[in-house]
Formats: sequence, C-alpha cells, structure tokens
Amino acid sequence: MLRHRSLTLVASLCLAASAVVGTTAAAHAGTWPVPSSADSARDVSTLSSAQLEDLLMVEINAARAANGLDEVRVFDACTDRMSEKWGRRIAHTGVFAHRDQGDVADRCRGSWAGETLVRGSGLTPDDMVRLWLDSPGHREILLNRRADRAGVAITRDGQGRTIGVVNLVRHR
Repeated sequence: MLRHRSLTLVASLCLAASAVVGTTAAAHAGTWPVPSSADSARDVSTLSSAQLEDLLMVEINAARAANGLDEVRVFDACTDRMSEKWGRRIAHTGVFAHRDQGDVADRCRGSWAGETLVRGSGLTPDDMVRLWLDSPGHREILLNRRADRAGVAITRDGQGRTIGVVNLVRHR
C-alpha cells in the first residue's frame, strides 16, 4: 500500500510538472494583444523594456492610424523572439545591420516581413518612430498595409545606447 501511494505521488508530481511545462510553452507559442494606449507622458527612464516595447507599438500604431492604416493588433511569439534575439546580437557584437527578412517570414509562418532598427543615446519610443518615419525605407515598413503581427525588442549595449528592433510580419 505504501509503495502504491509513493508511485501515485510520483506520477502526480510528474503530471503537475508536465502541465506547468505545457502551460509555459503554450503561453509562448501564440499571440497577445498590442496595447491600444499607454502613458506616453511618463518618464521613460523608469519603464521596463517590456513597457517601452508596448509604448513603441502604441506610437507605431498612432503613426499608422494617422496615415489611414489599420493598427497592428497582436504581438507574435515567434516574431518577438526573433526581435529579442537580434537586439541581443546587435548589443553583444556591435554589428548594426538588418537580417534577411525571408528568414523571419519563413520561421514565423509569414508571407511578408519587414524590419526597422535604431541605435542611439537617450532615445524614447516617440524618437524612434520619428526617426523611422523620416527614413523612406523604414517608413515604408512601418506603414506597410500587409503588417498584421509584430515583434519588438528594446535593449541596451555595453556603451549604454538604446537599440530598438521592430519586426512586422504578415501571417499566412
């Protein structure tokens, strides 16, 4: 009887552990909503990277709306992971370059992908969007009608500069 209880307890613990692992994997496997508003007047130096990323998408969506476009309403886990990885790579290596967007589209089940990058000191999400909109190539990406999902990363390099990476995709 004691052996049966021990086996039952072990089996229960294994099931609980697999449920936790399954829940975590599922939470990272999908999409989640882009906030529709954020306090842009707040001191951005007090915000976490995640809060800055949300604010950046609010600013991008404001620019899209001002140009008669639909908002990008969801973050995509695959696209977000790729943005985060690329931001860390730029911060670590110092190589500031775009990656092949065909790779992003293929990995994240997209039919189109575009990327905007920025690096500088004291940049706010509003600054980033203004810089991108002043650059014809980046403007074309941010205001592309095909964009329906996003991945965003804001990180800092060893010199304290802010690095912003936005990947927009059209999901298949």
